[in-house]
Parts: sequence; structure tokens; C-alpha cells
Amino acid sequence: MALSPRTTAAMMEQDTPDRDVMLITMTHDSWTEDVLLSTDATEWLYNDEETGEPIYGTVSRGETYLFVPISGALPTSSDESPPEARVSMSNVGRLVTPYLMIVDQTYPRITIEVVNAETPDTVEVSYPEMELGAANWDAAMAEVSIINNIASNEPCPWMRFVPAYFPNLFD
Repeated sequence: MALSPRTTAAMMEQDTPDRDVMLITMTHDSWTEDVLLSTDATEWLYNDEETGEPIYGTVSRGETYLFVPISGALPTSSDESPPEARVSMSNVGRLVTPYLMIVDQTYPRITIEVVNAETPDTVEVSYPEMELGAANWDAAMAEVSIINNIASNEPCPWMRFVPAYFPNLFD
């Protein structure tokens, strides 16, 4: 996927007001609605009905992604397991944990998209169909691991690639 001209120009600038926003969509069959999170308080959305506090987020392609302070760790590199990234998010408003508590044996699917804060309807980069590998939470933080476990879902050939079965491979 090619980057937009605006993002390409911002990458070449020494100093720019443009900033990238990560949009996280978590889906699961047992949830009534998807969890939509944003890493940036791009705009004011509304005031909370109970506390009166302002709620910020990002509106992209007609969907409202709620702002949650998020920090991440880069994926690990290991031959024994698929790459795994760790993401910690603020759980003060109890936005994420009610969904994580009702997960059964299948983990949620996660899509991560990167947009520019000034043009949130243009997706710059998309990482679809990743899995939430594990989740831990307490009253203040929720930490999840995100894995791209596509290889484990692929069927393995039942035959060995030997000259008796595949002679053209060995010519």
C-alpha cells in the first residue's frame, strides 16, 4: 500500500505538525459491538453523561474510535514462536476489560490501521486479521499481546518432498 502524498511529505520534513494515529479495531463473535480505539485525542467527541468529563477520539470513515492512552513494545523475533507485540492501554474508564472478560476459547481478531490526524479517512497502512494472544488487566492498565499467527493456521503438506514423489524438483 503506497503512502499518501501528505504523509510522504511529512516524513521528509524536519519538523511537521502532522502526526500518525493508530486505530485499533477488536472484534469477537460473542461481542455485540466492536471495540474501536485510537492513540490520539484528535477531536472532542462528547462529554461523559455520568462524570461530565470530555471524551476525545478520532472519527475515521464514519466510525468513532475512542482515545485511550496506549504504549507498545516492538514485536519479538524468535524462531520458535510467531512475532508478538505487547500493547499496554489505560483501563481507568473500564473501556476494554468488560470485553476481555467475556472472551471464550477463541481470542479476538485485531486490525491495526495507521492514519494521519489531519486526514483520518485515508488509511496509510493496514495490518488486518491479527490475533489477541493473551490479556492481563487490573484497575489501571490492560496489557495485551498481539500476534500475527497466520502460519499456524496453514495446512502442512502430508508428503515429504523427496525425488520419488517430486522428481522435477531435483533435476
